[in-house]
Amino acid sequence: MKTINISDLKPEQIQHIEAIISAFKAKNQLDNNKSQFDMISYLLENPLEVDDLQFMTREEIYDRKS
Repeated sequence: MKTINISDLKPEQIQHIEAIISAFKAKNQLDNNKSQFDMISYLLENPLEVDDLQFMTREEIYDRKS
């Protein structure tokens, strides 16, 4: 959180800053909704096959073919 002194700004500049803040809030909300992924359901539907207990990276898990 950051505090900005807007006492010397014109009303149009304040409105512009408010619009930018609203856009960032909307983008953050959208990003938060996208990042909510149910890994347990995904793994139940797409179980991992492991040979010799080799660890897979996150990218390998997401990119593997079902």
